[in-house]
Amino acid sequence: MSAPEATHPLAAVATPGLRGAAGVAPLRVSLPVRETVQVMVRRGREEAFAAAMEASFGMAPPAPGHTLAGGAVTAIWIQPGGFMLTGAGPGLAERAALAFVGLAAVEDQSHGRTTITVSGPAARAVLARGCRLDLHTRAFGPGRAAMTQIAHIGCLLHQVDDAPSFELTVFSTLAEPFFHWLVEAGSGDGVVIA
Repeated sequence: MSAPEATHPLAAVATPGLRGAAGVAPLRVSLPVRETVQVMVRRGREEAFAAAMEASFGMAPPAPGHTLAGGAVTAIWIQPGGFMLTGAGPGLAERAALAFVGLAAVEDQSHGRTTITVSGPAARAVLARGCRLDLHTRAFGPGRAAMTQIAHIGCLLHQVDDAPSFELTVFSTLAEPFFHWLVEAGSGDGVVIA
């Protein structure tokens, strides 16, 4: 028996097309299906954890407020000794659990977290309408991440590239109101949902 195909929790409400004005540089929104794994390093095991991370994922743990990518996996710093691993393929939780035995607590959060990607010239301005962080390019660029609130909803904000593109990860139960806020906040320039 095969596993069911992964479906994004917003697939029913985030139908493709243009929302709001037909601006020249609309906000682009996509709904990647991501495996999300939370890792909490055990006290006193930081050096061994870093070695295991390098051996298993080809990267060191990211510095505070930063991300690192190794192959198909991205590691995002979320707090001292805490990281979120994300990837598009299956098996990330099992791989992390095997890599970090005795070094860290590993919990698959894929079922409880939803990722939304926003990109385009309007992305910073739209996010700034609901976020207190300084998202200017001098303060927040590619490879930066923060746990923050956007529109009063807890969010893991991660800038992916210079487009700019951001991955926004929220609790799945709050994904729909977050998505509706995002569309409303971007409607002046237009929002294209892929």
